[in-house]
Amino acid sequence: MARWSRAMRRRLEWTAPTDYAGGPLLPSGQLFPKGMGDNQLLQPSYSYSWGCDWAALTERLAQSKGPEAATLEAMQEILRQARPDHGTIHGPHIVGGAGYTHSIPNYGRVLREGLREHARRVEHGLSAARSAGDAARGEFYEGLQDVLAGIGGWHARLISQLEQWSADDGEQARNRDRLVRALAVVPFGPAETFFEAILAYNLTYYLDGCDNLGRIDQELWMYYDRDVRQGVLTRDEAVALIRALNDNVADNNGWSAAIGGASRDGQAGYNELTRICMEACVFRHRPGYELRVRRDMPDAMWRTCLDALATGCGNPALYNEEGYLDALGRADLGIAEQDLWLWNSGGCTETMIHGCSNVGSLDAGLNVPLVFDGTLRRELAREAGTFEELLAAFKNDLRLTIAEIAEMVNLHQKTKAVCRPQPMRSLLIDDCIDSGLEFNAGGARYNWSVVNIAGLANVVDSLAALREVVFEKNEKSPREMLAILESDFADLEPFRRRLGRCPRFGNDNPAADDLAERVARFIFEQFRQRRCWRGGRFLPSCIMFETYAHAGRAVGATPDGRMAGEPLADSIGPCQGRDTHGPTAMLRSVARIPLHLATGTPVLNIRFGKKLFSDSQGREKIRHLIRTFFDLGGMQIQVTVVDQAVLRDAIAHPDRHEDLIVRIGGYSTYFNRLSDELKQTLLERTDHV
Repeated sequence: MARWSRAMRRRLEWTAPTDYAGGPLLPSGQLFPKGMGDNQLLQPSYSYSWGCDWAALTERLAQSKGPEAATLEAMQEILRQARPDHGTIHGPHIVGGAGYTHSIPNYGRVLREGLREHARRVEHGLSAARSAGDAARGEFYEGLQDVLAGIGGWHARLISQLEQWSADDGEQARNRDRLVRALAVVPFGPAETFFEAILAYNLTYYLDGCDNLGRIDQELWMYYDRDVRQGVLTRDEAVALIRALNDNVADNNGWSAAIGGASRDGQAGYNELTRICMEACVFRHRPGYELRVRRDMPDAMWRTCLDALATGCGNPALYNEEGYLDALGRADLGIAEQDLWLWNSGGCTETMIHGCSNVGSLDAGLNVPLVFDGTLRRELAREAGTFEELLAAFKNDLRLTIAEIAEMVNLHQKTKAVCRPQPMRSLLIDDCIDSGLEFNAGGARYNWSVVNIAGLANVVDSLAALREVVFEKNEKSPREMLAILESDFADLEPFRRRLGRCPRFGNDNPAADDLAERVARFIFEQFRQRRCWRGGRFLPSCIMFETYAHAGRAVGATPDGRMAGEPLADSIGPCQGRDTHGPTAMLRSVARIPLHLATGTPVLNIRFGKKLFSDSQGREKIRHLIRTFFDLGGMQIQVTVVDQAVLRDAIAHPDRHEDLIVRIGGYSTYFNRLSDELKQTLLERTDHV
């Protein structure tokens, strides 16, 4: 803790601040801009504590002499010692995460109290530790004092940067002068105005490493409401400031923010800032706004939400507020009732509690088709007697694999507590200061682990096909089916198409949906019954990002007709293009899965054509479709609005579609940034028109 706290202090004191170009917020732009050279050899990481450019370090060492070479050699050795291999998460089941840790600072505490109050609490803790002769706790608080000193030096340099900066016009000068005045107050003192509050929010975002914004409309609402009523802030000014903050998130490839849902008193938490956030995300791919949908969400919020989605930006994604509150309350996570309203999805969409969580997100994953592949090759080779025997063998393989994954994650968490302290998060996230415990050692109020479940639909379709073709109709023997799979359907295209006529998940077909419910429930419960080293339980999720293509490469041909190495399903929903009975049937199938057990977040992708959003009648259908899905037990849904013809043209002529945004995994991104393989999967998604 002492070493990494001092490192954080020195970085804040010496690293060049981000450039200022006359905008409304500072810092702005990339936290670590390209071309910083030596400043990027070693840098802090909000997930892993630190990151090192090993290649650049080796190159620099080869060019160095004397004291510089000795310093770099010492640093290299220290970093190697701080990277113990026995604590790493590895193997074939890393799907979207390997000990990754998103989190959300307690922004509201910084806004309401200022960092001087954090310093007072640190001083109080240090005094108590010294009185008790607790050296370890004393070192923890001394480390936080180093971090605060570093923030003070950084803050002073930001002000100096502004005072020395020459404006090109009157607007730039006004922005500069307003920033200087506000920085005299925040973040060390409480914010008094909306501008001071959003500036402190932005400062905290950069201090934390540019990760997540959290419950932004709730944290900023009282400042907005007061300033508008007093006539010192206009709505347009607030929109511009939120857009500037969004741009900073996008520049740093940052992640998400939650809006709407419940307020502290349990009532509807929608306000004018909720609408402003949705308006400000139009034509932007980041942050990923997560709209928490209650049954009493006002019509105005629905209209603004559908207006934003109609632009094709993929924002906001929609979350079932009542479903999450109920599921989290029953998940045995120890969440106090007064904290439940603060639930929020960090990173892309991994469930945590705003301001007081250390959630592995994602800690690890389970490549379900890879486990199934191993089961098939063993059981088909020995002429499995019945379908239920095959399914039982598969479940046993899942049980053993899940136990191994949980053990590996717990070893990683234990090692991280020793070797990977997080001084900044220990300062900004409750209850580290008050408990005297470092963030990775269990200091946050809530701790659990989100793990990713990949390829569920592939396995369900495969099981349905095996049951029909091998065990019910005896069209192929188990060994014949194994030979077909091992040949990767060589010269057997008619039979591969035959498999495509078997029941498919996503079409409201009980033959497939019942299997989906059985397999998903087993996997979810196997994870949830296990506890994490740092506290809490394992929460299953299905958040595929762009990893579903890579995850499929290690999996051989499967009985659903998928060929070896092809991508897996891109979400908790059906495999791309296999839902052929309309969106209602697809959503009814997904709702058959016990989604409340996958509270890490079961992401669901759906694609609509532009025409559905072109008039009020079409938008009302979308609204009722989403509301009904949530009433059936759906937890999350994210919408891509783009026509098939546009996607085809974007593949053929990428230069014409540089601003085309699509929803992928748990976030939005530019279509042109995707690999050709991933672009094809977007094209294969069912186009509901």
